[in-house]
Amino acid sequence: MNYDVSRDNLSVRNLEFEGCQEIPVDIDFSLPDYCPDIQRILKCQVCTNITARNVSGDRLNVEGTACIRIIYLDSENMRIRCCENSAPFSTSIDIRCTPENAVALTSARTEYINCRAVSPRKVDIHGAFSICAKIYSKNPKNISCCISGKDIQQKIENTVGSNLIGIGQQQFSLNEMLEMSENKPAPEMIIRADVSMVLSDYKTTPNKVVVKGEAILKILYMDDLTSGNLQTMEYSIPISQIIDVPGADENCKYIMTGEVLSHDEQIHSENEENPGMISTEIKIAATVMAYTEKELGIVSDIYSTDHDLKTESEPLNLSQLKDIIKENFSHKSSVDLPETSASKIVDVWSDACSAKATPQGDKLVFKGKMNLCILALDVDNIPFYIERIIEFERSREFNENSGDVTAEITIVPTSIGHSMPRDNKVDIKIDFDVSGAVYLNQKHSMITSAETDESKPAGKDRDASLTVYFASEGEPLWDIARKYYTSVNAIKQENDISEDISPRNGMLLIPMN
Repeated sequence: MNYDVSRDNLSVRNLEFEGCQEIPVDIDFSLPDYCPDIQRILKCQVCTNITARNVSGDRLNVEGTACIRIIYLDSENMRIRCCENSAPFSTSIDIRCTPENAVALTSARTEYINCRAVSPRKVDIHGAFSICAKIYSKNPKNISCCISGKDIQQKIENTVGSNLIGIGQQQFSLNEMLEMSENKPAPEMIIRADVSMVLSDYKTTPNKVVVKGEAILKILYMDDLTSGNLQTMEYSIPISQIIDVPGADENCKYIMTGEVLSHDEQIHSENEENPGMISTEIKIAATVMAYTEKELGIVSDIYSTDHDLKTESEPLNLSQLKDIIKENFSHKSSVDLPETSASKIVDVWSDACSAKATPQGDKLVFKGKMNLCILALDVDNIPFYIERIIEFERSREFNENSGDVTAEITIVPTSIGHSMPRDNKVDIKIDFDVSGAVYLNQKHSMITSAETDESKPAGKDRDASLTVYFASEGEPLWDIARKYYTSVNAIKQENDISEDISPRNGMLLIPMN
C-alpha cells in the first residue's frame, strides 16, 4: 500500500553556471597619422564593451568590442598621448544545462597584456581577457511536509527557507551631455574614462521595483595638445529605472545587482556656447531578486507501527537569506613612489578590484585587493606611471555565527583621493561601496515516498502491553519509539516526559500497543 504524501512548494534561486571563457588578443597596428611617435609606452589596457548577451539552449552568447588603449609618451615633447584600437569579439560559452527563464550576469577581466613598440609608429600586442558569467534561474521544489496513515509515525524537521518570489532584469542606457565645471578648461583629447555604478535604494509597486542609484564617470583629458596639460573631471549621473519583478510587493526582501556593460564618451567642440561638452552613453543591466521567508516542515524519517516500510528519500538543500549587506567604508594607504621625485599626482584609478567575505566568530570580514594605477609628473615635468597592489580589510557585526554560511558581495571603489607627494610617498584614501547578501545553507534528507508490505508485520511483541528500556540521558525518544514500533507521544505519556529526549539515565516504560 502506498501512502499519500502532502507537499509544500518553495521556489529557490539556482546557480546554473559559473565560469569564465578566455579570449586571446594578438594584434599589431600602426599609429594613425594624427598620433605622434612613441617614445615610451606607459600603460596598455584592454577595455571591453558588451553589446549583446543571451542564453540560448545550453549556450551563453556574448558579443562586444575589445578596445586596446595605449597611454604613451611622445618622442618629440615627452607629453602624454593616447591611442586606441578596437575590434569586435563574440564568444559562446557552454553552460552544460538548458535553464528556463534564466538571467545572466557577466563581467570582463584582463588575464594579461604585453604591449611592445616595435618601431616609433607600430605596436605589437599579445594578451588575453576573459568573459566571466553567472547564470541564475528560479526553480520550484516540492517539499514533503506530511505522509498520511493511521499506522504512520513521521519525524518533522521545522525550518525556515527563503522563497524566491521573482527575478527581474532590465538593460537600459544613460545618455547625457556633460558640461565642464566653471574652473575647468575645455577638453581636446580624452586620455581615459571609466564608469562605476551603485544601486542604493528601491521603491516597490505590485510586480515592479524602481531601482535608484548613480553611475560615476571619471575622465582624464588633455586641454591643450601642444603643452600636454592634463585635467580630471568626475560626474555623478542619477539612475532610476523600473524593473518588472513578478510577485514583488512591499513584503519582500530585495537583492539588487548592477552591471556596467559598456560606455562611450565623445568630445563635442562644435557648440560655440559650450565648446567643451562631453557626451556619454552608458549601457547598464540591473537585476533584482525578490524573497520572502517561508516556514517549512520536512518529513525526514518515517516508520509504520504495524508493518515494514519501503521508503525513498533524497537530499534537500535549502538556503535562508540571513542578512542584506549595504554599506560604505574608507581605506587609507601610503604608496611608495620611485626614487625620481614626483612633483604632482595627475590621476589615480583602479583597473581591477576583487574581494570576498568570510564569517569569523561574531564578525563578517571583507578582504580584498585592488590594482592601483598612478600617473604623475617628476620634477622635470615628465610624466611617469606606476602600479601598486593595495590590500584592504573591513569587518562588520554578524550574529549568525553557526552553521554553513555563504556571503556573496560586490565591492566597488567609488572614489580615490590622494595627497601631494612628499618624501617619495603619497597618501591614498579609497571609498568603497559594499553590497551583497549572507545565506545560511541547510542540508536535509527528505522522505519522498513510502510503501508498506502488509505481508511483513512489524517485529514487535504483540502479547506484551509494556516493555522496559534503559535509556541514556539525552537519548532521542524517536530512536527508541522506532526501535519498538510505538510512538513518541505514547512514551512521553507513559513516563510523564515533556521533552523529545530522555531526561536522565534510567528505565523507561515502552507501550507496545
